[in-house]
Amino acid sequence: MTSMTDLKRRLLCVAIPALLAACATPEPPPPPPPPPPYKGPVLQIAQIERGVQIVLPSTVLFEVGKSSFNAAEAGPFLDRVAKLLTTKTDKRVSVEGHTDADGSAALNDALSKARAKAVSDALAARGVEAARMDALGYSFNRPAAANSTEEGKRLNRRVELIILDEKVEKLTEGEHPGSFEAAWSKLKDLIDKGLVKPVEGGAR
Repeated sequence: MTSMTDLKRRLLCVAIPALLAACATPEPPPPPPPPPPYKGPVLQIAQIERGVQIVLPSTVLFEVGKSSFNAAEAGPFLDRVAKLLTTKTDKRVSVEGHTDADGSAALNDALSKARAKAVSDALAARGVEAARMDALGYSFNRPAAANSTEEGKRLNRRVELIILDEKVEKLTEGEHPGSFEAAWSKLKDLIDKGLVKPVEGGAR
């Protein structure tokens, strides 16, 4: 006949391993796999006082005296901007054209406005409501770099977009982390390497 002591001993032999197993820390789940590398266009953005600034890259810059750009090279960037504008925000957009310092003020004023209109028309063709966009020209009055080098002049022939009263966090939420970079980081790198001179009084 099994004694009470033997019974208790047997119960403890069964219960203790079960308790130890219950108290053991479970193995953490494996970390999620990293997102696949981003292969699309990378937009240069910054939070500024007016809203979110998007600086269109060199593929959407303009040749001397021209208000047209290479549609094939610029297309992926404009597609990307248009998708953000139509799916992530309903704010108004200021499309701002700029020029280098060559030529007269009147010529560059008209040219900067034509560049802004070329970009706003391209975005409208991609589904952005034209009524949301204001195409403005600032001639050579807001240079990104000094006009003393050809590279500086090339960077000044540009268009910027300001999504008024918007936040970077809202615009980038849920987007691939590799699809954005800090605006003007490449310009700073060119200045640091001595390839471009900053605007007098400090670079942007």
